[in-house]
Amino acid sequence: MEMDALFALADEARDEWRRETGADDLPDDADAASIFVDPPCRIRTGRAYYSTDASGDVHVCFGQQCPHVIIDREHNWVCAISGRVVCVECSRDHDPSWTGRSTGSANPDDTAGTPLGGWVKRRDMFGASVAAFRSANQMSDAEVAPPPSAAPAFAPAVKRGALCVDEVPEVAPTPKRPRNSRKENWSREAIDKMAGEALGVINSLFIVKQPKAPEAPLDPRLQNLEFVKLGAIRKYIKQCADGAASLNLDALSNVLVHANEFVREQRAAAAKRLADAARGATAKSCRTLAVYSGQIRDQLSQLIVSLWRAACLTKHFKASKKGSDAFRPFAAGILYSLKRGLYLPDGTCVVPVLAELAAHLPALRSASSTPAARQLQSSSHRGICSIQRALTSISEMKQVDALPALTLLRDASRQGAFLREVVSRNS
Repeated sequence: MEMDALFALADEARDEWRRETGADDLPDDADAASIFVDPPCRIRTGRAYYSTDASGDVHVCFGQQCPHVIIDREHNWVCAISGRVVCVECSRDHDPSWTGRSTGSANPDDTAGTPLGGWVKRRDMFGASVAAFRSANQMSDAEVAPPPSAAPAFAPAVKRGALCVDEVPEVAPTPKRPRNSRKENWSREAIDKMAGEALGVINSLFIVKQPKAPEAPLDPRLQNLEFVKLGAIRKYIKQCADGAASLNLDALSNVLVHANEFVREQRAAAAKRLADAARGATAKSCRTLAVYSGQIRDQLSQLIVSLWRAACLTKHFKASKKGSDAFRPFAAGILYSLKRGLYLPDGTCVVPVLAELAAHLPALRSASSTPAARQLQSSSHRGICSIQRALTSISEMKQVDALPALTLLRDASRQGAFLREVVSRNS
């Protein structure tokens, strides 16, 4: 070995002996990092910032050397305890095809054109202002909930899952904010919208064949053989006079044969119409036409909306959870209640028995049913249960609280009676 290497080994052995015996006094001009033996990290340098966390403890933040620094979605390195932005990450996100060269251009013509995803439609500020004004008119001071208290910026994490036997929850669960029910906003627009939705349910559930348009009446002159023969001969003579055909007795005989065949077909068609009218086919189409009557469908949709408004004022609907009651299953349940009717405990009929309309509702596994009709049919049982539970809960309410619901049910009873008269008149 060389002399310099031997002296280096000797100096290293002397320093190790001094550290083991505690005789390693630090000179004034030595580095402070030599105090530690195998230090886990370098000595922190720079200015320290002191802050108080949510529990009241003092946190010393060393900037980029703080162990609690995290990166957020905006590429900022933030201290998770003090919330101070330490630094900003300036690196850009590159796609796999980027080679490292800056290929961007400052020329606006290079980046002009339709942006990715297409143009975004600008918001109609006038329409938004009108909607906000209408919404503000429908609100009251009682419906406006106070703003929730600001939660701490860095709340302690809550343990998810079941707690041990000797553990207690660190933070009390936040009470859920009661949702504002939309069932009380009975404006004209809301009622018309619900009536249109009920009309859509009616159109989806009623399965009947659309009645054919009335056929044009037959001309009785075409059933007269002499009239048809005379017209055919005149047409043939005119063609001969114009030079389109030559006069021939064989062709004239064929014209008379075709005239006889045409008259025979006209007489057979007229006889078939008379036979269909005798069997009552016209009366059957009139009974089917009752389902397509606009007045009947409008009255039926108004009846469904009235019953829905009355049900929303009952105890069952006010105490129900979100999603447990829906309008479309409710409307389907009212339509299927036309088979047996629906009555109050005092005998008031709110849904009449209309077999003429109930006969056109889809049955189980009906071949003529549509997917939308099958979905409404499967959810109709839930709607029937909702209306029956709502009517039963009226008896559990006070008389003052149940009066608005009973008033709407009486109106629905009058609408049902009028609907029965209209259906019987059209049938």
